[in-house]
Amino acid sequence: MAPWCARWCLPGSGKVRGYLSVRGWWMLSPHVLGSLLARMEERKRERERSMTADIDTRVWIVDLDHGGEMDFVLVEPGRAKPNRRVISILSPFGEALLGARIGDMVHPRFLGHEYSVLIKHVEPYKEDTRYE
Repeated sequence: MAPWCARWCLPGSGKVRGYLSVRGWWMLSPHVLGSLLARMEERKRERERSMTADIDTRVWIVDLDHGGEMDFVLVEPGRAKPNRRVISILSPFGEALLGARIGDMVHPRFLGHEYSVLIKHVEPYKEDTRYE
């Protein structure tokens, strides 16, 4: 039978186990700990920004009225190409999507009808100019 700690101990030397231990955080200098916390906060802000519909983001929506799924890209008015689902943030649909987050339900008006859509996914968009 394996020793009692075989299931619970980290492999390697005691120094490695101590370095990887959750209890070892107090050994960090204040400068290193502050730097680590600042990086964690910056990553959290980046994740929150990437999850919010903004200029140059692709937004996947679920139409709750008709059950369809679509994606749109939000851009400045001069770059809009509605036939490619690249829409201006000043259009009624773009204005309703702007600032929405994953899981939000928005109610854009389009051609005199109010739709209920759920924001399913948001990601940054890079324009592909190969087919221009």
